[in-house]
Amino acid sequence: MSYTIIGVIGHIDHGKTSLVAALTGVDTDTHPEEKRRGITIDLGFATFSHGDDQFALIDAPGHQKYIGNLLAGVSAVDIGLLVVACDQGIQAQTLEHAAILQSLGVSKLIVAMSRNDLVDEATRVELAEELEFFLSEFGFEDIPKLPLSSVTGEGLDELRTLLSQLARKTERSASEHFRMPVDRIFTVEGRGCVVAGSPWSGVLSVGDQVQIARTGQLARVREIEVHGQDREQSRIGERTALNLAGVSSTTLVRGDELVAKNTHTPASRILVELTMFNDAKEVRCPTTIQLHSATNATAARLFGPRTIAGGECAIVLVDVEQPIVATHGQACLFRRPYPVGSFAGGRVLGTVQPAAKQTTRLLDMGARLRDSSPAERLTAWVDFHGEAPLQPIALELNIGLKADQLDDVIQQCLQAGTIISTDNQNLTSPKLLPRLSKFLLNLLTHQAKSTDDAWLDVQSVVQRALPLASAQTVRILLEQMIKEKQIVRVNRMIAVPSETTVLSKKQLNRMKQLLALYLDERKPPTLKEAAVALDSPPDTVASLIRFATQQRILIDLGNGFFVSQQSFDTLCEELRNLFTESAQRTVAEIRDHWEITRKHAIPLLEYCDRYRITLRDGDVRIQGDGMPPTQTPATAGSES
Repeated sequence: MSYTIIGVIGHIDHGKTSLVAALTGVDTDTHPEEKRRGITIDLGFATFSHGDDQFALIDAPGHQKYIGNLLAGVSAVDIGLLVVACDQGIQAQTLEHAAILQSLGVSKLIVAMSRNDLVDEATRVELAEELEFFLSEFGFEDIPKLPLSSVTGEGLDELRTLLSQLARKTERSASEHFRMPVDRIFTVEGRGCVVAGSPWSGVLSVGDQVQIARTGQLARVREIEVHGQDREQSRIGERTALNLAGVSSTTLVRGDELVAKNTHTPASRILVELTMFNDAKEVRCPTTIQLHSATNATAARLFGPRTIAGGECAIVLVDVEQPIVATHGQACLFRRPYPVGSFAGGRVLGTVQPAAKQTTRLLDMGARLRDSSPAERLTAWVDFHGEAPLQPIALELNIGLKADQLDDVIQQCLQAGTIISTDNQNLTSPKLLPRLSKFLLNLLTHQAKSTDDAWLDVQSVVQRALPLASAQTVRILLEQMIKEKQIVRVNRMIAVPSETTVLSKKQLNRMKQLLALYLDERKPPTLKEAAVALDSPPDTVASLIRFATQQRILIDLGNGFFVSQQSFDTLCEELRNLFTESAQRTVAEIRDHWEITRKHAIPLLEYCDRYRITLRDGDVRIQGDGMPPTQTPATAGSES
């Protein structure tokens, strides 16, 4: 059996609720205020079957004040049923509702000319001609117009037959992640919190967990009910009530969205393709508007072209007051807060986090996301961010890139060179590399000009560049810049090339030999002993050692004693462990634990005293506040 959603719309008091009651036998005006005032304030829901076709009717409010409630119902409509009373004709909300249906992508429309029994034939013909003219302005051509009466029953059978002809014949895809905008919340005695809405995507089963997108709170599904019948699973588009455990009815509000865990994330900045209604007054940006999306309505600021005239289409940036769930391709509606009225429909192109002012770049990205292929959308997304995490769910929801096409699209982009992949976690734009290279050179140049020490530790440079790119990307670019001789490296220190940072080939060879004497050596040679070992003049060796200490490869202990940073880190780790066993230690105990002679122990301990790694108290030492944190000793690298 097919399941078709019909949105019953029209001006206030044109007979929508009476028509729904005549078709289904259900009075959808259930709210006490609706009964008292004789108008539909909130959405009403009812079902009926005709042959093998099942229809769900959404009776939407026609009053201008409650048009926001209408939007909660039309977001998943298959057929629009526009009710126009023959005795009153076309009214303000008649045309506004037609414009809303058009902007939300509802292409199937039927006009129910109600109260046919109250007018003559000439009036009916004249109204049909007016409807033909006005609806064509909204793109609705050759629309069926059925005269009928909910009182006499005239035309109802013809309407049922026509609805079956236009009924949805295919199941809605349930392959995406579960999402259900909530339009009603209430408490049922003995069952607790119950929420109602129409699932937009995915499947939910009894016992599953669901997440409130706004708060992140999780709840368990106790029961699923569809039009009064218990179900084990939800279905897209069907009017569904969920009995939830783990939350109370006071936790949720109308406009909340129930989603699969860790999928849909509310956003504060939304890129939208906006289409102005033909008769709308021009909009000047920036301006404050009201954005309607799913069952949510929130104040927002609109940024885009200076002016947007009626009938025009434009890319706009929407900063919403309250973060909302918005996915690629989702329809939305724009209304003026004063004078109240809808002026445009929209289609979400993507969402971004609220960063620094980037309006121009965002609008440019929006233009690239509109009407483009999956590969073009991915390229535009990565270009804007510089580097984007390889997160299938985020890419699917933000730019409409389905999980089953992700690998193929990435390969297309890699082969075309529009993106590069530096690891399995990030996608990088080639346009990022010149900016990142400039940042790194500026950083190292500033270091050389502003201090006596031109060298920076590679890890320190990587950390400073993280706002621009991932650590892996920075390291790969550094390697490339070293090969291209834009920067120089000795061990784990890098600098811009200069007379003080560049060694000749002969010096590089001597440096390698020198560092080999100190690597993993806790009883290293003095300067004189190193000169003898290398068969080089002491001045030459002293110059090389000075170069190595500038890059923190070697530590100058004083009095001609040096030790590698790696060996010193190991000795400090052993010293910390020794103090853990006993708070006070003698020189002899430390010397024996380090397995070195007094010749080396004294310079090492005096250095530790100077930097408060140890504190001397008479003949013993205790641990000082300068003790380095526990770390894995780094492995010395080769020069470049």
